[in-house]
Amino acid sequence: MEMNERKRKILHTIINEYVTNAEPVGSRHIAKNLDLGLSSATIRNEMADLEEMGYLEQPHTSAGRVPSDKGYRFYVNELMNGYEVSQRDIDLLAVAMEMKLNQFDKVIRQASVVLSQLTNYTAVLMTPEMKHGAIKTIELVPVDASSMLIILVTNEGIMKNKRVYIPKNVDHKIIPQVSALMKEKLSGLLLNEIDVKKINEIKKALGSNYEMLFPVLDFISDIIDDIQKETEIYLSGVTNIFNFPEYRDVTRAKEFIEFLDDKQSVAKVLSDAEENDEHAIHVRIGSENGLDIMQNLSLVTTNYHLGGRAAGRLGIIGPTRMNYSKVIANINQISNYLDRLLKELYIDDNGE
Repeated sequence: MEMNERKRKILHTIINEYVTNAEPVGSRHIAKNLDLGLSSATIRNEMADLEEMGYLEQPHTSAGRVPSDKGYRFYVNELMNGYEVSQRDIDLLAVAMEMKLNQFDKVIRQASVVLSQLTNYTAVLMTPEMKHGAIKTIELVPVDASSMLIILVTNEGIMKNKRVYIPKNVDHKIIPQVSALMKEKLSGLLLNEIDVKKINEIKKALGSNYEMLFPVLDFISDIIDDIQKETEIYLSGVTNIFNFPEYRDVTRAKEFIEFLDDKQSVAKVLSDAEENDEHAIHVRIGSENGLDIMQNLSLVTTNYHLGGRAAGRLGIIGPTRMNYSKVIANINQISNYLDRLLKELYIDDNGE
């Protein structure tokens, strides 16, 4: 059966109406609102064809139709109109994203808040998996005669620090020299390149002082191990789901909240949504997500970048009956802002 122009217009109208009103759409409503010069009976026949083709579903015998996952997919790929972000929203974004944001985690957290506000859905952002990150710098700073602070910064702008208590016989005056050596030997290395061979190289360079720094080296290993495992998930607008009729059922809403509380599951969904083109916006609709909890939800994601490569992912989770064009436009806007801000924070300011 052919998807002709008339069927396309009818499907487009049904989806737009259902996104707006959350009510099944009948042939009589389309006849009144779509100037096709067709009777309700003719439109009803076309809707029956669209249902047979898998683009529409009929919840009840006497009800109108609602879009299926296949219908939404066709809409996103073929029918969706472009959405123009309003100047008001652009101004809101500019102000919110540039409020003294001088740390990576603050930028990411703020981006999730703004994305949720602009779309009225649940926003989710995932920070980089650090196992392939590189050390930008490492510093050892004396605190007092018995302790020092290890500061490690990655090229993605993630900073870790830990206070280290050292033996009493350590002369803390040597710490600046050790710090310079650490910086020389470790800066620029990928985290997974710091192995036993590299540690032994540092010990050899320290000569007779190497025993004094065993605790320091152990803490550095712990910090690196923590960074390698860490992937933060930021969520904003979790309760926005209650604004949609589909989730006024307490049990269903509770399941959604519990799913979002499981950060590992959310991270997996975001990772599974990643496709070959790391700069594209990807849309997964209902059953395309795989998980049972996501059967009535859509996920729209893209990457944000630092230094020309993907640094993390951001996305929107909402009912399949979401305003895809608005979501896609705002995700694109936010990802572009993130790219620019992260470049300013961690590349331009350091002349790299």
